[in-house]
Amino acid sequence: MVELIWEDAGVLRRMSGVVTAEELDTTAVALQADERVDRLRYIIHDFSAATEITLSQDDVEFMAVRASVALLRNPGVRIAFVGDHPVVHALIDAFNSQGVSPHQCHRFDAIEEARRFTAEPDG
Repeated sequence: MVELIWEDAGVLRRMSGVVTAEELDTTAVALQADERVDRLRYIIHDFSAATEITLSQDDVEFMAVRASVALLRNPGVRIAFVGDHPVVHALIDAFNSQGVSPHQCHRFDAIEEARRFTAEPDG
């Protein structure tokens, strides 16, 4: 299951249980198409409650490129991932290495760490 939780300054994308490529894709499209994405200070992708994530490497690469292009219109957004699943590492690596976006994704073990990172001032 994947849910988007809009907060005052950002969005929390929370994954739990079995997470499919279709669910990740549907919520990514909803997030990236929302007019609020231009004003977000942070996006936290919380995979800590996901028990299984079914993404192929092609899915990972496609999602990373699409997200990086969509976020070009908000150069100040901070991006955090929570969790240690191999797919989390693959998503971060794909996003950070594909060279389209000036953003860097950061991984944390706990939501509290991600929140501290996203609350830091730019710079």
